[in-house]
Amino acid sequence: MYNGSSMFLRVAAAVALCVAIAQPAVAQQLRRSSIWDLKINQPVSAQPAWVEYKGYGCGSNGGPILKRIHGFESFAECPKDADGLHEVYFEYDDELEYIARAVDNPTAVDRFVGTGDSGHPIMTSARFNDAGILKALRVITDPRADYVIQGDGRLDVRGRESAYQYAALLAARWNITPATDCAPLPPAEGETAIGDTFVKQRCQHVDAAKKVRLVLESNYYRKPGQTYRDPNLPTKLTEGQFESSARLDIIAVD
Repeated sequence: MYNGSSMFLRVAAAVALCVAIAQPAVAQQLRRSSIWDLKINQPVSAQPAWVEYKGYGCGSNGGPILKRIHGFESFAECPKDADGLHEVYFEYDDELEYIARAVDNPTAVDRFVGTGDSGHPIMTSARFNDAGILKALRVITDPRADYVIQGDGRLDVRGRESAYQYAALLAARWNITPATDCAPLPPAEGETAIGDTFVKQRCQHVDAAKKVRLVLESNYYRKPGQTYRDPNLPTKLTEGQFESSARLDIIAVD
């Protein structure tokens, strides 16, 4: 049955949200749910409601989505990974972004565009055990960042070339100390520096208070066969021929 009062309330709420986002000071106080709102070692029922996110699917450790699903509660539809967990990929809700565009608030657009963190486009997933307990979270910089459409040029989204720098933000957020928790990895055969910079680092840290183990990786180098100049036309520079990424796995410990 049509519920007129319910529809009125929804429209009124949308209008109020538009007015709020149109005011920069108020827009700064708005927020949307992110991966940091999920609760490690808690059941599906304790997680934010499925409507807080969108784009659910079965994840594949940073690879393509294997199957679309309806929400975290459908975790069992996803195959187990090597650790015996069901990986659920998800994206951030885009309602605030579209409202910000409608009221022409570029600052709010920057803040709420896509699935991102501090300007870095990211891919997020939650990993559940067979009992539906959230045992791990995964954040990986989005390799598709090179193809983000920035419209009128005001959109502040960092491209893939700076993806590795996101690791420093994650380290600070989770109290990972580079001097004691991180170690450089040697180049594999054929891997070379980009200019004078070669980054291939892995960090591990256990947060006893939060009962999680953190594994943080950052990479910035050229893979075998990738070059700065086109070997067939030395006067032409190549585009996108480099590895630049960061990833964080947060794993529950007993």
